Amino acid sequence: MTTVVITRPEIAIAKATEVYQKAGFEVFKAPCYAIKTNTAVLPQWLAAEAAVWIVLSVHALQHALKIAPQWRPLNKTRVIAVGPAVANAWQRQFEHPIEFHPLMNSEGVIELLQKYQAKSVKILTTAGGRNLIKTHCMEQQISYNQINTYHRIELTIDAAGLQQKILNASENKVILTATSSGILVHFMSQLPVELTTKVLNNPLVVGAQRIADLAKDLGFNNISVAANPSDEAMCEVVERMVSEETAAN
Repeated sequence: MTTVVITRPEIAIAKATEVYQKAGFEVFKAPCYAIKTNTAVLPQWLAAEAAVWIVLSVHALQHALKIAPQWRPLNKTRVIAVGPAVANAWQRQFEHPIEFHPLMNSEGVIELLQKYQAKSVKILTTAGGRNLIKTHCMEQQISYNQINTYHRIELTIDAAGLQQKILNASENKVILTATSSGILVHFMSQLPVELTTKVLNNPLVVGAQRIADLAKDLGFNNISVAANPSDEAMCEVVERMVSEETAAN
């Protein structure tokens, strides 16, 4: 049976596990981060006006509401989500409209910003955020305000358990997954040298081309890019890879 290594944040592991197990895969859980509210953020920061709000994760929205439970965007504010999961979480809280680009990534957000010619942007995210969006705003002289509503706490992965899985790869194929550049970097940074070499020889499924570019720089050769970083889209690529390999054999 194929084993899928899930590296999502700890809070998202259960849902991802359900998706992959339903598709018939074994799962190796390797959460890279835990999530904690950023108590340094003041409610009035969320109340400050901006032409466009960008919500980059469900975590960012959830922790914003923990900081300011009564927070609501102004009626004239346009709200952009990075993808459908964020949009769905938003719609459970607000009647205020929200939209997302089919790309479901930073590039898609930038296309929407270009479409609406926003003059001011406020982003709900965590430390680091999306540098691509920030760079675009700076280059286009768009007022940019980033509110880090939560912290990512780095977790230690079970490197020994992963090594055992890979050593048994002849019987149990291992496919790695990464839905962000930060996750991939943190995951790889924890591997001992001898395991790093083995991991680089395994297939990797990522949620965006920029992650694939990073993976190539890190030394991965067998990289597949999902249509978006959702669990379902990532799993679809894994299923296709396994199906193609089975057919070839």
